[in-house]
Amino acid sequence: MLNRLRASLVVISTLLPIALLGCQSNSVNNSAQTGTVIDNKNWSAATLKPRLFQNITGYNWQLTHVSNDKGKLIRVNLQPPLTMDVRPDLLTFDDGCYRYLVSFDMWLPLPYPYTQASIQDMAKSPVTAADCTAIYQATTQDWRGNKIIPSDTAHLLNTTFKPYAGTDFTFDPARPQSVRATKTVEKQLALKTDKGKTLVFTGTPKPKHLGAGIPLTNELLESYRWQLVQVTNKAGAVMSEFTQTEKPIILSYGLNNYSGDESDKQNGFESGIYGQSFGVSVGCNGVGGPYALSVNQSLLTGSSPSTMMSCGDALDDIESRLRRMMTHSTSQLILTHADNVPTSATEQSEPSYLLTQQLDSGETLIWKNTSK
Repeated sequence: MLNRLRASLVVISTLLPIALLGCQSNSVNNSAQTGTVIDNKNWSAATLKPRLFQNITGYNWQLTHVSNDKGKLIRVNLQPPLTMDVRPDLLTFDDGCYRYLVSFDMWLPLPYPYTQASIQDMAKSPVTAADCTAIYQATTQDWRGNKIIPSDTAHLLNTTFKPYAGTDFTFDPARPQSVRATKTVEKQLALKTDKGKTLVFTGTPKPKHLGAGIPLTNELLESYRWQLVQVTNKAGAVMSEFTQTEKPIILSYGLNNYSGDESDKQNGFESGIYGQSFGVSVGCNGVGGPYALSVNQSLLTGSSPSTMMSCGDALDDIESRLRRMMTHSTSQLILTHADNVPTSATEQSEPSYLLTQQLDSGETLIWKNTSK
């Protein structure tokens, strides 16, 4: 019961980041964030966990080592290779024939609780069905009796993320298990579960390119509240209903503090800072979840549980549409000075920005910064 209550409190704090962040002092926020710049040189167990997770999203990962029954890491050379893509709330394992999705609760304190897994047959895979059949002679069956995932991959992943409650995992930087003669900067990452399984992935940075606008940082996003000033649909038409609400729609990003309680250590939770989150206030319920500011100013978002009070048909509709757009999505962020004119510190106490968010679903949202 205590754990459920604690989880409920965490949910509430995630859904109301605007209020919580407004109550935090600048000294607390600055002490937690400054000096923690994630780049290729900052990769250690001392790195702030939310920022480390964000850095993980900027790499392409391939499985290279697996722990055996005695805990010793053994090099693997799966053909085709097993790759991993990391997003807030979701891990995607891909072998070219099948895709294995693992959901987890990033909105809770570490370690991340695994919740469910699903298997997808990759119909659009460049690998043909005949190739997959030749590679994987044996298959397993799901609860309906359907033949699904290749047995080797299924065994590996199911022994890591078994379909039962209580499997938690963490990501930790790993010492290189081997040295490769390559000019590409590689990192190694250990995915460890509380059931004793460890998977080590070798990562290469995703390609970077020079983006438009002002360079974005977590600290800048988290320093302001952002008021929605315009929404356009995929055809470019203005959706004025989003800016004509009784109260303005406000977006806030934060690095949350979790004070914890005496049972934290016993339950495996880490007290203190536990996640990067965003929250949107629509005047009634909230929309929010974990976020990562990934390479090329790409915004990756997850989702957190929310209250479901009835707020009237119009506001309920706006909230539902914002939830669809903002959670479990990928966006391209572009930051500019308002009116494209940089303002000096002598003219104004703080700069005026416009944050353009181009969603993968086609909509474009424009936010203007306001003081916290």
